[in-house]
Amino acid sequence: MSRNECGFTFLEGLVSLSLLLLVTSSFFPLMTNMLTHLKEGKKEMTAYRLMYEHVEKHSKGGAMGKARIMLHDTVFDLNIEENGRGDWKVCVEYEEKTHCID
Repeated sequence: MSRNECGFTFLEGLVSLSLLLLVTSSFFPLMTNMLTHLKEGKKEMTAYRLMYEHVEKHSKGGAMGKARIMLHDTVFDLNIEENGRGDWKVCVEYEEKTHCID
């Protein structure tokens, strides 16, 4: 007589489920690290965009100065100034980080 051997035993299912959980749980630290870098990159991109818009306003209006913008619970301090050589320097500060372009 032939036996019905279609499917898995309970033990095989339990082992495969535990291996699947082990593999997926090893990806959680990687995912949290990637999300952190994504948030930091988004803030940096926003800072450069605001700096670009500040330079555009300066080139149209001709007035140098400072600006403070708050977006998504982050305060961005923008500053544009003229160096002694006639060059312009634009800086943005947020969360103890500073980005400047000469």
